Amino acid sequence: IPPAEQWRYAVEGTRSRGEYAADLDLEIAIELEPFRLSLINSIDRMLQFLDEVALPNVRANCDISHLYLVRTPVEEVARLAGRIAHVHLSDCNGHTHGDLPPGRGVTPIAEYLAAIQRTGYDGVVSIELEYSPEPDRIEAWVQEAYEQTDRIMRALNARH
Repeated sequence: IPPAEQWRYAVEGTRSRGEYAADLDLEIAIELEPFRLSLINSIDRMLQFLDEVALPNVRANCDISHLYLVRTPVEEVARLAGRIAHVHLSDCNGHTHGDLPPGRGVTPIAEYLAAIQRTGYDGVVSIELEYSPEPDRIEAWVQEAYEQTDRIMRALNARH
């Protein structure tokens, strides 16, 4: 399928589902993916997509490690003001999508979270851990992620 047609299908399908979700008083959060062939792989593309869908309940899911992987400058997050529905927090090695616990990689998590705060976003931040290289230690992995996230959030005065 040619990219322009993929884009059109995505916009139309998201608009249709967004209208249905609005009837149920729900939001749809669209996530930027850090892959070259992803339809939405930059803040520019995210804003274009949200503008074309043109529904107030279809907004961005800010995945901090994804923003970092596509080399989004922290100050660019300001462009999403009023358009953030949710935040995913994970870390990465700077080159590979990995969903590591915060602190295990090189993502400037606190800086991105502070930028998200400055947009006025005051909603949910969820830890995203999709892969553990040590499945037998998953509880420790989750505990580590929680403790690091708690430390970062408290330093930003973002814990409620």
